[in-house]
Amino acid sequence: MSYGCAGRDRSKVYRAIAIDGPRGFASPFPDALFPCLIWDHDGHFTEAQRSAVARALLKGGCRYAVCGGQSCEAWHDAVDTAFVEQHLDDPEELREAVHVMTTWHAGESPDEVAFFFVRNTNFDSYDFKRYLVLHVGTGKTREQVDAAVRGYALNKKSV
Repeated sequence: MSYGCAGRDRSKVYRAIAIDGPRGFASPFPDALFPCLIWDHDGHFTEAQRSAVARALLKGGCRYAVCGGQSCEAWHDAVDTAFVEQHLDDPEELREAVHVMTTWHAGESPDEVAFFFVRNTNFDSYDFKRYLVLHVGTGKTREQVDAAVRGYALNKKSV
């Protein structure tokens, strides 16, 4: 899935990719910062695998991780832990400059999480133009997640 945004700001790009393991992730947005919706379809990644993906996301430019689906709190914690490990010894001003926001959405529908992802992930000075949906594993909700994100991104859905 890849599409541009309709409405007032046509400069936004949304991409969806799927991975079955931690080695399957590569940022589709070289040299760009982005929020990421991590949707875990089956909860089969181990803590070590989640950690590897979280490190790759941060290295690739992720500045907001919205975690939904199975094990979403564990994904949230993996991103937070990866950030702390990468920046533990950095001066406070550097840590603040590369700050990463995280949320988890246990028990929320693909529609609710997609709304939050599309409409609520800009913060501080970040006005993102690139958005990533990362499908982890396989499941029946993939089409629902993509359709909901697309609907909100293209202004075809409202709350």
